[in-house]
Amino acid sequence: MLLIASIASLLLPCSALAPKTMRAAVATGAGKSEGDFSKIKVMDRQVPQPGNGQVLIRVAASSVNPVDWKIMSSSVLNVLTLLGPKVMGFDVAGTIEAVGSGCSRLKIGDEVWADLGKSSILHPIQLGAWANYAVADESQVGLKSAEHNFTEAASLPLVALTDYQAFKKAGAPWTGRNNLTVVITSGSGGTGLPAIQLAKHFGAARIITASSPSNFQLLKSLGATDVFDYHKTTIWKELEDDSVDFVYDNYGAAGTADLAMPSLRPGGVFEFLPGKGGNVSKNPKTGVTQINYGLCDSSKHEDLDALKAIADVGHLKAVVKQSFALEDILGALNTSFTGHAVGKIGITMAQQADVATVLV
Repeated sequence: MLLIASIASLLLPCSALAPKTMRAAVATGAGKSEGDFSKIKVMDRQVPQPGNGQVLIRVAASSVNPVDWKIMSSSVLNVLTLLGPKVMGFDVAGTIEAVGSGCSRLKIGDEVWADLGKSSILHPIQLGAWANYAVADESQVGLKSAEHNFTEAASLPLVALTDYQAFKKAGAPWTGRNNLTVVITSGSGGTGLPAIQLAKHFGAARIITASSPSNFQLLKSLGATDVFDYHKTTIWKELEDDSVDFVYDNYGAAGTADLAMPSLRPGGVFEFLPGKGGNVSKNPKTGVTQINYGLCDSSKHEDLDALKAIADVGHLKAVVKQSFALEDILGALNTSFTGHAVGKIGITMAQQADVATVLV
């Protein structure tokens, strides 16, 4: 009877084999300040069920972004947790466990990735990646590249989508333009590493960035042509006037726009990611376009599909030098908060049994 039951269980849809509860890293409220993770707990939660147009992802891995720990000290989180603990996390990679009604593009067993940062009026912050299972709209989930394992894939969605969309706003791809020069202000962080690779993929001939000397070799292997030691100098001191076509200020510090203006050519673009006091210059050079990137749009799988195509040809590699188990989420957060991580901090989930044995 046990053998028959085990065979029968293989014939059940994967969703029927999913447990009713899961482990999840949740916020019970907002911390008092950035770096206060005392309100983050790993606990048992109900496995969510996909609704119309949604899929259930069996999560294999996630990662930590600076925005994760920024949200944890936001007053918005106090509102979101009024009805109970909120499962945290943006980046997700895993396998489709179940599909809701109205889904037609993805199927059970597909290996996928997504940024659970989609927002709406009713759900201002989606989240939910730091758990064994996560629900997402089918429209925001893409098939992951076979070039990435789950941990690598889970390190990329938010940062790579941000870079991809920022570059598109700045006019990429730059086909047919000779000697195009791009500056990426911070090279070794979460958005820096994909940005270097995308700049090269989109046709930049010269890619300039800054980092600690220990990361020079890595950044050059990904496509950077000039890497300056930010301990000793600044990018702007090293550049000639009118020598740069696009400045991508992925660090977003106050005053960077003004410092960058002399190096930008007329017709160039300055774009910054908000969050650290950055802004556009009040006295821009004539002919320079300035862009406030705003927020990442994670609602369209088409952008993830474009990134998958870039990864499939070897032009988008992931850098994950440290990973933590979900149960050690505080270790992952504290390591990220130091600001010294190269690439991304990974989070791996305890794997459920592939096949459930049913006793009858």
